Amino acid sequence: MLIPHRKLKDGTSISIIGAGGLMFSGLLQVKVDEVVDTAISNGINFFDVAPTYGDAEIKLGNALEGKRKNILLSCKTTRRDRNNALSELRQSMKNLKTDYFDFYVMHGIRDVEKDVQSACSKNGMLELAIEVKKQGIVRRIGFSAHTEEAAIAALNKFDFDFIMFPINIFCFLKVGFGEKVLEAARKRNVDVIGIKCFALQKWKENSEKSKYPNCWYQPIEDIEIAKIAFSWAVNKGIVSIIPPADVEVFCNAIKIARMKLELKQAHLARIKKIVDNIEPIFP
Repeated sequence: MLIPHRKLKDGTSISIIGAGGLMFSGLLQVKVDEVVDTAISNGINFFDVAPTYGDAEIKLGNALEGKRKNILLSCKTTRRDRNNALSELRQSMKNLKTDYFDFYVMHGIRDVEKDVQSACSKNGMLELAIEVKKQGIVRRIGFSAHTEEAAIAALNKFDFDFIMFPINIFCFLKVGFGEKVLEAARKRNVDVIGIKCFALQKWKENSEKSKYPNCWYQPIEDIEIAKIAFSWAVNKGIVSIIPPADVEVFCNAIKIARMKLELKQAHLARIKKIVDNIEPIFP
């Protein structure tokens, strides 16, 4: 059984699990090649990466050589001004050996004024994104956000094609984090790509952070809890989920996505029993 696919609003088929490029940072090329081949053989067609992910762009570019036409490739920028974003875009295209991106992401917006207003102003990153979309260099424009305020402000600024936002059961059940953004995206018919779905909580002192060197939060390790978190997230209307930046966690996510899962009230009850002892990663 292959990974299920969903449809973007333009009808394009996207795998319910995407491969996050940060997990490739620091790995040997042979390992990256192996993981990419495993992903594709399981039906994954969505790969996401960023210039800030160490050597991940170069490694992923090598691994995808000869496979690009069947892949939905996403690239990001943390640059908020047009000129620096353009330089970064050109370098990313070179690193990834491609002449276009399927998704182009205003990456990591948090602050309305510093991130959203800056990127959406004259000579901002958004101006570049609109221009290169017209040229066919990017197919879709979106953003990734870590605050509800920034996400909603951005949605009010421009008709984005997609957003990347934390769709996390612990954040949602404990404080309602993400509900406003999901509703805003639904009203605007914007595709939502879920991030941080498999996050458990912030790292605590004496935790084994070294086990997950590319993760700034503690991933869910209990496979049954991970199944519930995944089932809950895919029922929120998202089109795809990007697992944490760890190969083992990614491979477990593939296994979970291939299962026929049903979210039941007993599952939610189990989460509610432990959520008070969890320190959610957001807000």
